[in-house]
Amino acid sequence: MKLKLKKTEEFADWYDSITPTEKTRVDARLDNLISGFFGDSRSLGDGLFELKWKNGMRGYYSRKRIKDIDTIVLWGGFKATQKTDISKARRLKARYEYELKK
Repeated sequence: MKLKLKKTEEFADWYDSITPTEKTRVDARLDNLISGFFGDSRSLGDGLFELKWKNGMRGYYSRKRIKDIDTIVLWGGFKATQKTDISKARRLKARYEYELKK
């Protein structure tokens, strides 16, 4: 079963800021998400999840199905900025879930 992902504009901005090697890793991981394999991931509560890479990269997503979207890829960051990245991902989750329900 393939999942439908939506990437936020904020995620796209973060993605544009990372190196080509990091982009390759993110792309491979998102391909796995589409296939339903989430790998090293943990729940942060309230439908927010964190993807982890060994190099310290983090990705944040919501698994709340809205209309035809299964997963919203919200934000990316690194271990060093994890606390602020999680706060930002929570705000983005609330905003995008509200907008998609309209």
